[in-house]
Amino acid sequence: MVTITYLPLFITCLLRGMPGVWKGRHRLILCWLSVMQALFPGRKTVEELARWTPASITVWRLRRVLKAAYWDIHLLVAWWGEETLQTLPPPKDGTLHLVGEGSVKPKRGTQNPLAQKGRKSEHQPWFFGIRFALVIATWDVYRLPVAFRGIRRTTPPAYQPDNALCREMVRPCVPPAWATRVIVEGDAAYGSQANRQMVMPRDADDPSRRWGFVFAIARTWKTVEEKAIKDLVTHLPRKYSQRIRVPRLPGTTGCKTFWVSSTRLCLRHIGDVTVVLRKRGRNVGPKQTKILVTHLDEGILRQVVSAYQRRWPVEQINRELKTDLGLGAHQGSGEEGRIEQSFGIAVLAYRLLIRACHQEILPRTSWSIAQLQHTLRLRVITNQVEHKVKTRLTKVRKIA
Repeated sequence: MVTITYLPLFITCLLRGMPGVWKGRHRLILCWLSVMQALFPGRKTVEELARWTPASITVWRLRRVLKAAYWDIHLLVAWWGEETLQTLPPPKDGTLHLVGEGSVKPKRGTQNPLAQKGRKSEHQPWFFGIRFALVIATWDVYRLPVAFRGIRRTTPPAYQPDNALCREMVRPCVPPAWATRVIVEGDAAYGSQANRQMVMPRDADDPSRRWGFVFAIARTWKTVEEKAIKDLVTHLPRKYSQRIRVPRLPGTTGCKTFWVSSTRLCLRHIGDVTVVLRKRGRNVGPKQTKILVTHLDEGILRQVVSAYQRRWPVEQINRELKTDLGLGAHQGSGEEGRIEQSFGIAVLAYRLLIRACHQEILPRTSWSIAQLQHTLRLRVITNQVEHKVKTRLTKVRKIA
């Protein structure tokens, strides 16, 4: 890594039009912070990032931008998402998948206002860190974060559960013009009654596209006849299960084999839906059976199972944000807004890498954010070296 003394023109063009009312040089400093978050290969602390910036971009200036409460990180993430969706090529079928998922960024400081203790289930270990919810858009081989929210502790009045935050992020989402069908997906934590009721009115109010949902549900759900879903899973004979082969996600080869069965049920508080029981083997027990619910009606089994596979890219983004882009590495504490702004810088850096290096993402080919980082780093360093050479030649000519 070399010291970067100026922002290349192609990056300046990408950051042009950033919304918001900025004070002083905060907009320029925020651009530098996002670019260095995407470029620097080491630990993404403010002190380390400031070492490779111009002398005017100091540590205390970066901290002042992160501590400023007048600018909204979620507004920038939404604007950057719309710009990125217009840049990437659309899929042939016009289907856009919106996937919601929660994750944890481990922390050690007990004074952090968002740090909390918990575990996802009784079979997983305890964690201590910052919980956050993430909604991504995925199609073909492309994946990018759309919005994020920090999950507060359960004691403050501002606490909202995962599914409520998912609704807050999906409602303002405006799909691109090429999206003729939008499928909202999530696991059992996001398969609440309110989330399903959020999708169905959008399907009725949006004449230009179809909206659908594919959620995993818990076994405690009941039908209007007060019959539990878990009884259907436990007592369904194996002869009603059929074998299907579903292609893997784009960028990988081969197919996955599942044994599935479906039925139409009228669930309590939701209405008529299709319930799909999915398992990896015919003789797999009820505990390893995934229960999916949807109101899509064409090509139901293969389409529902294939759509639920689209949850995997959100796990890839969570890993890339934490390992490659230093999510939460700024060590911001004291106020919840500062922590969310610190988390949002990593999301902006992810979008910057995709917009600047989207030509490196080939159709039907797997990619990683580390590859895009390497490409952008070489490009910026090359421009920096050329800039230094031109500057020195100009000084020599003036002296001569």
